[in-house]
Amino acid sequence: MSFVPSFNRGGTIGVEYLGVIFSSILYGVTCIQTFQYFRSVKGGSDVWWVRAMVLALFTLDTTHEAFLIHVPYEQLITHYADPSALLKTIWSIPFAIVISAIIAFIANSFFVYRIYKLSSSKLVTLFSFVCAVAEFAGATAYAIRLYLNKNFVTAEVTLKSTGLAAAAIAVGANVVISGAMAFYLYASRTGVGRSDSVITKLIVLVVSTGTATTVALTADLIAYIIAPDLLYVLMFEFMVGKLFVNSVLTCLNLRDHINNTLSEKSANTIHLSRIGHESSAPTSERAQIVNLSPSMQTDPTIESRYKFQNHSFSDV
Repeated sequence: MSFVPSFNRGGTIGVEYLGVIFSSILYGVTCIQTFQYFRSVKGGSDVWWVRAMVLALFTLDTTHEAFLIHVPYEQLITHYADPSALLKTIWSIPFAIVISAIIAFIANSFFVYRIYKLSSSKLVTLFSFVCAVAEFAGATAYAIRLYLNKNFVTAEVTLKSTGLAAAAIAVGANVVISGAMAFYLYASRTGVGRSDSVITKLIVLVVSTGTATTVALTADLIAYIIAPDLLYVLMFEFMVGKLFVNSVLTCLNLRDHINNTLSEKSANTIHLSRIGHESSAPTSERAQIVNLSPSMQTDPTIESRYKFQNHSFSDV
């Protein structure tokens, strides 16, 4: 037991435990948002693969949370009064990192699809997708090397270069994807008050959800640089996947709110196709408006109410 006094429990199992608590709170938000999505009007009319994506994200997030709960249980219950066990790599940690990487890849792929719908630029879309793949590859490579290293604390130091590269790529990828969406949304402004008001709200949404994830990834990177021999990095790593899930769900669930906002701005239905004739903006610019969700309108009455040339405000 002489090992215990010299072991920094606060900077290791302490922050690790806090990471599990914060991730559990975010998982609760995931449950609420998933329930809200499947009860929403848009959730019921989305194409099958969007609903499948939401279900897959919820399943992965649930699995991720189970792995995280296993970590402190293994350290504090299964190996109670065994300080040496705190140095061993628990299998659920690298598995949780892989699950988080899969979640991030699915979420980023969805955002990349939205970039393509906004920009129709194959070059920008390809570059954004490469960033998403690089983020997934970096996190997976780190998780595999961590799993193969039996001493967890030592691994955090010896794998510093891999961990730093993975974290830096993740930060860069999220900045590129969020920045591209915000840029093309801003370029879609038409000068028409109603449409620009909705676009401004969408830009705020993209920036805010992207910023939350990027801040967590940046904190993860800084923690690894400053204290690679401690586990502050895990506290942020445990939350990143759930932030990705909730960023996707937030974008999907706010579509009904945007529809209501458009309806409230006029006593009559807003025929966005008419705005295309009233606006002085170039046709190529007006055509770039919004299709931030891959769902296609199947109800012709809804489509005629919200359609703006080739895109629709309700498909956010």
